[in-house]
Amino acid sequence: MLAVLLVAGAGVWFATGGGDDGERPTAGGGDRPAASPTAEGKGDTTDRTDSELVDAVDAGREQGEAKLRWVKSLGVDLPGQALTVFGPWQSGDVVAHAVRRTVSGYSAQDGRKVWSLKVSADICAAPTLPTGDGKIVIAFEEHTEDGADCSVLRMIDLRTGRAGWTKTLPAGGFREIRRDVAMSLNGGTVTYARAGRVLAYDVGGGKEVFGMPAGPCRPYAFTSGPRMIAATSCAPLGDDRADQRIQEVDPLTGKARWTYDVGAGWTVDQVYSTDPLVVSVQKGDAWKAVALRADGTLRAEIDLGTRDVDFGFADYEVRCGGYQMVTSNKDDCAGVAVDSDTFYVSTKRQHAEFDIDNKLVAFDLDSGEQKWTVAAPLGRRVEPLGTEDGQVLVYVAPTKKQGGEIATVPAAGGDLKTVLAHPASTAAIEDGFAGGKVDYTNGRSLVTRSVVGLEEDDNIEVTTKMFMAFGD
Repeated sequence: MLAVLLVAGAGVWFATGGGDDGERPTAGGGDRPAASPTAEGKGDTTDRTDSELVDAVDAGREQGEAKLRWVKSLGVDLPGQALTVFGPWQSGDVVAHAVRRTVSGYSAQDGRKVWSLKVSADICAAPTLPTGDGKIVIAFEEHTEDGADCSVLRMIDLRTGRAGWTKTLPAGGFREIRRDVAMSLNGGTVTYARAGRVLAYDVGGGKEVFGMPAGPCRPYAFTSGPRMIAATSCAPLGDDRADQRIQEVDPLTGKARWTYDVGAGWTVDQVYSTDPLVVSVQKGDAWKAVALRADGTLRAEIDLGTRDVDFGFADYEVRCGGYQMVTSNKDDCAGVAVDSDTFYVSTKRQHAEFDIDNKLVAFDLDSGEQKWTVAAPLGRRVEPLGTEDGQVLVYVAPTKKQGGEIATVPAAGGDLKTVLAHPASTAAIEDGFAGGKVDYTNGRSLVTRSVVGLEEDDNIEVTTKMFMAFGD
């Protein structure tokens, strides 16, 4: 499903809420960028402050290049470690993300920070999508010492920055087994799945909705959104033997509506789409996508060749999760798209500078057969973003000197057509967003960083660009 970039104007307000000391949201406007030297030369924009960068890019824009609407830097120094950026989550006028111990909301129109909410320890898990009315529930660690458990939940209203209920979860042997947490939001239910246990709460008030379903099979991750799809293990707890199922679950009761057995030895990898339902499964290095009908019966299987998770080789390139898969969410993948009858994915990169780097491939969801391919421009990489009005939306990744592009391909196949060209003057910055997320709608794009804290120089880290918004 294509994420929507909302562009209505947003004011600046002061958000008050029920956080503990040091956990209250604060007003955003007047966001002060860290000092950094002004770049020398017309083409060098990497070291400018956010406002300087926008002005410089606008002044030097070439014909046909999109406007850089706004950019936002990290603005803080991190404690010498790489961190997953949770989000972005979009609701109303606000686009928000969470980094380390802070959740921040920005105006989708001009990038102003409109609220900021701090929590007492590191954020360690969150759903991929918010609720329809703009609520998110994050998980953060119980304290700041090494070995802290990921066990405190807090609800946040993304439109106002106000904190709602907070709940510390029972330990239940979690920390003795593993720290991986999968979270989802479905209607009014938030789930926290971990180590063979499921806890579900009402988003509005924090009241428990259901626990682990009865029976020998244990859901270990759910998808967010209109359909609650579960990855379920039927093997004994602690047994690595693959014995897994795909289920659709009622978010009010936790009961399975139907069950699909993925087959002996196969494990559920990721859910690429919930409508229509397309799920990635793996057995050793073998990899395929399974398309299911609304009732859970098999529609088609799509052979995706081989993939080795440990060493990173694969025949196709799909990017899922954050830094080292900090969380175990099963619905956080980029580089795939689905419409009513077709699955779109791109081949792995060849890292070719003067040749075809990779291709976009379309597969039939009824037969599993390949329908067509289209090659990336020479030396560039392509990946599907979503579908819209009979077109496949495609991101043409930047190089050090060429800005990224949003392009389209007819769903029936054809040539790439550029609809939005990001400026060449920001190409080096955009290239540094590799592994990030790209959203596009109504002629505007938003590029967001997914990992931060890899820089050794504190000043570089503080001025690291987190968001770049393009379009008129």
